[in-house]
Amino acid sequence: MPPKCIACTFSATKKHNPSDEFTVVFFRPTVDYPDSWTGHPENAEWFCAEHLPLAEGLTDLSALEAAKQIRAQLTQDKA
Repeated sequence: MPPKCIACTFSATKKHNPSDEFTVVFFRPTVDYPDSWTGHPENAEWFCAEHLPLAEGLTDLSALEAAKQIRAQLTQDKA
């Protein structure tokens, strides 16, 4: 699955944006995976370069909690 920013849904597939414009951020894990597990962990979320600073200071939260705070911040900034 290509990177997609959780703040704005900017995607590496849109307009052929290179995936190096995205950074994965790991939040507090909420699931213990076995050593043999493979895939995208629930605590990892992608951010575009513009929205990456919004993740600062939130990595102690779960990805879901962080996403809620980030979306609330973006909504407040638009008001």
